[in-house]
Amino acid sequence: MIKQHQIYTLPSGAIVKVNSLVSGTSDDWNCEFKHKEKAGYMVCFAGKFIRKYGKAMA
Repeated sequence: MIKQHQIYTLPSGAIVKVNSLVSGTSDDWNCEFKHKEKAGYMVCFAGKFIRKYGKAMA
């Protein structure tokens, strides 16, 4: 289960924070990069991608 405001590490090593569910979708999430030169950039990931490849950070 994806949790809002949770931080995930992706296979590329990038770190993203899940912000909110995209309006009008059932499983797309607005995320924000928290990693080095991409910090602050917004991106949208499908929930299926996050559940399959993301590792939640404690």
